[in-house]
Amino acid sequence: MDVDYAVFGVLNYEQLDKFCKLTDVQPQDIRANFDGWRKLILFTEERVFLFPRDPKGVEWLDIELTTYEFLNNLKNLPIPRFIERFYVPDISFYEFAEVSRLKGIAYSKIEDNLTLEQLLRIHTSLARLFSIWHNISLKEIPSAIVQRKIYDSERYKFEIKLLSVETWEETFNFVHNQILKYIRENKLTQFDILSEEETIKLWKNCIKEIVALNHVLLHGDIHEDQILVATKDNLEITGILDWETVRVDNPIWEFNFGEWGFGIWKWWENFPEIRKRIWKEYLEGRNIVLSSFEGLNLIYTLFEFRITFNLQMNLATLIGKNQQESTKKCLERLIEITKRIKKNE
Repeated sequence: MDVDYAVFGVLNYEQLDKFCKLTDVQPQDIRANFDGWRKLILFTEERVFLFPRDPKGVEWLDIELTTYEFLNNLKNLPIPRFIERFYVPDISFYEFAEVSRLKGIAYSKIEDNLTLEQLLRIHTSLARLFSIWHNISLKEIPSAIVQRKIYDSERYKFEIKLLSVETWEETFNFVHNQILKYIRENKLTQFDILSEEETIKLWKNCIKEIVALNHVLLHGDIHEDQILVATKDNLEITGILDWETVRVDNPIWEFNFGEWGFGIWKWWENFPEIRKRIWKEYLEGRNIVLSSFEGLNLIYTLFEFRITFNLQMNLATLIGKNQQESTKKCLERLIEITKRIKKNE
C-alpha cells in the first residue's frame, strides 16, 4: 500500500483499508498531523478527519463539532464546515468526524517576519471576525457550549477572579498591594503615583467597566497556530481553527496575548497601539462604547505584571532582560496609562 507512514500513527493497515472504503479516499492521498493536544488528524487536499487522541479528547472533539454545526450558518466566518460524524469500532474505538479543509498557511509560519503595519492588519481583521461570533445572542448558543468553563482555570486563576463581578475588587486590591509592596521594598520612589488615592479610584472605575461587559461566545484559545492566512504576501485570514476550547465569557479573553507563543511579545512596546487599533475595530463592530481604551491597557498590563512578578511563562525575559527589568517596565506602563486616564478625565 503506497501511503505516508505517518498515517499509521492513527490507523493500522486493516483500519486504514476500512477507513478508505468508508470515506472514499485513496490511501496515497492521506497525510497525518499530530500537533493537536487532544486530537489526531488525517487530511487530504479537500477533507480533514478528526480523531480523539485519548478518552479525554472525546468531549473536546464533540464540543468542537457542535460548534462547527452551530456556526456554519453564519456568513463570512472562515471556519471548517462540519460534514459528518462516524462511529465505526473497526476503524476507531472513538467517534471520529469529517470537516472541510481550509486553504492557507499557518500564521505562525510568517509571524516572525511581519512589519508592525502588517501585524496591525492581521489583528484588526481578527477583531472584525471576533465581532461576528461575539454578536451572537446567548439565547441561540447550544447549552453544551454555554455550560463550559475555562479549560485551564488554575493557570488563569488571577485573571478569572479579576474579571468576575463577585471578586474583581478584592482581586484588584490584592494585586495593587503587591505593586505597592514591590515599590517599597525596592525603594522605587519614581512610582509613587501608583499609590495615590486618585490613581486607585481611576483604576477601579476602568476595571469595573471592563468586568461589566456582557459575556459572549468565545473561541477561547486564539493564537498564531489557530489562524490561517492566504499566503505570506496576502494576509487575508482564511481560517480560524480548533474550536474545542469554545465557551461563554468576558470578551477581553479573546484578545489575551498570554495565549500566544513568544513571537507576539517582541511587540510588547507597541501593545498599547496594537490594542487601541484592534479594540476600535472590535467595538465599532459590536456597537459598544467604552469611556476609555486605557481601561483595556490597564487590565492587560496588570495581567502582565502578575506574570512577570510570579515568573510565569518566561515573560520575565520576554518583556525585559530579566524579571526585575520586566516588572519595572510593567510599572512604567502603568504610570503611562494612569497619566493618559487623568489627562482624558
